[in-house]
Amino acid sequence: MGIFHQLHETRSLRMHRMVAERFRQEPGEVIQFGLMNLERWRQQGVDCDDFNVWTNLLFGPSFGLVEALTSASEEAVRLRQSSPFAGIIPEETRRKILASAE
Repeated sequence: MGIFHQLHETRSLRMHRMVAERFRQEPGEVIQFGLMNLERWRQQGVDCDDFNVWTNLLFGPSFGLVEALTSASEEAVRLRQSSPFAGIIPEETRRKILASAE
């Protein structure tokens, strides 16, 4: 695995751990946000098998969603590449995460 790929995964994991923390505080809001993104993307003609996995995670037990957001497993890393949480982290916070991972 190249350094760029490792950096990307580190950044993604940090951001998704923030999503998991927000989920613990406001589960309904985070679930609704993810479902709305998935629906919007599907209406725009974008779809992939992982969208169905995310939909199941959003409707399933919370531990499954938290695992996908915070795990370093290959499956979680792959899923985060199609994360429905784009835009949930404020831009300033996102920039800080990106800068700190370099």
